[in-house]
Amino acid sequence: MKNKINKVLLIIFITLCIFTYFMYVEKNNEHFTNNNNSNLVPILKRPFVNLYDNFGNKLNVFLISKPFSSDSEYEIYKKHKDNNIFLGITSYLEFPGKVSNPFENFTENYNKYKYNEIAQGWIYCFKDKYKYIPSHVPNLFASESDWTDCNVCKPDKSIKKTYDFIYICLKVDEKKQLCDDWATYNKNWSLAKKCLDIFCNKYKLKGLLVGRKGCKLPQGCNYMETTNMLKYHELLKMYNKAKFIFVPNEADASPRVLSEALNTNLACLVNRNILGGWKYVNDQTGEFFTDENDISASLEKLLSKIKSKQYNPRNFFLKNYGVINAGKKLKEFLYDNYGDKINIDKSLVDYVTPEFVKKDFKPCKPIKEMIK
Repeated sequence: MKNKINKVLLIIFITLCIFTYFMYVEKNNEHFTNNNNSNLVPILKRPFVNLYDNFGNKLNVFLISKPFSSDSEYEIYKKHKDNNIFLGITSYLEFPGKVSNPFENFTENYNKYKYNEIAQGWIYCFKDKYKYIPSHVPNLFASESDWTDCNVCKPDKSIKKTYDFIYICLKVDEKKQLCDDWATYNKNWSLAKKCLDIFCNKYKLKGLLVGRKGCKLPQGCNYMETTNMLKYHELLKMYNKAKFIFVPNEADASPRVLSEALNTNLACLVNRNILGGWKYVNDQTGEFFTDENDISASLEKLLSKIKSKQYNPRNFFLKNYGVINAGKKLKEFLYDNYGDKINIDKSLVDYVTPEFVKKDFKPCKPIKEMIK
């Protein structure tokens, strides 16, 4: 009799354990059907950005990087929103704020899709964040450019410095002669021309203007070299041929060309009013300027410090940003705020990367040589 009672009690105990386990799983899944299964997470195209762990597994988290271009993109969001987390990231002009580019008009778009209601949180790059993103959702100060790969963008001692600076300002369509369009507004070609006038006629600097082929240059600047858009491996070589990168951009949410140049150990001359990327500029990397009225003072300081080898942009970036540093920061943000909804356990993740798989990433060692 006693044995029968013990067996019954054991069965009841096991049943309670199984029931408790399934209740726990159900609670933590919160109806996420793809929990703990990276293979069920789709790969989506821009404006959506996939996130990956350090083993290349897909997290069920997506970033919305720009406004939807059609209802079909909104339908993709609606299709996947119940099983995934959607966050916004400020990678496109002032998005989700009012866009200043005169070639854009997002009034109807914003009224239709309401990104601040869709996004469950924001990754932002702005100084005045609440001017652009809501204050009631979790937010992280970071930019896609923070994940620039130091193994791809790096100094090459075999390449000779042949330019004083590089300026990258691509046209929307290089087959057209139009030199003032949507893209050149973002790269602030109107201010760049005023500064180039000073670079050429006062300082006789030699520059490489990528994307300016066929565009009229300020008088006295015709000796500068211009190109159309370059293939990426060619652009990497061109970084190494310059001493600093010129970034007059203002309506630009952290240009990747800036972080790529810093990783190549170029100093930088950056518009103080740039939307994003301003955080990279300090006494280790370069100088700010405001417009053509103070560009000379900033340029002279920059050139003097380059000559005396006082900058080391690459080491600054390696210490503060990059795949692992930015990836660990993003990981903590995600699991602190959405951990019970993420399909991969936090203990299995070292760092998280947007858009590109960085499996078993090898960190870069600091360099000894200062920029010269």
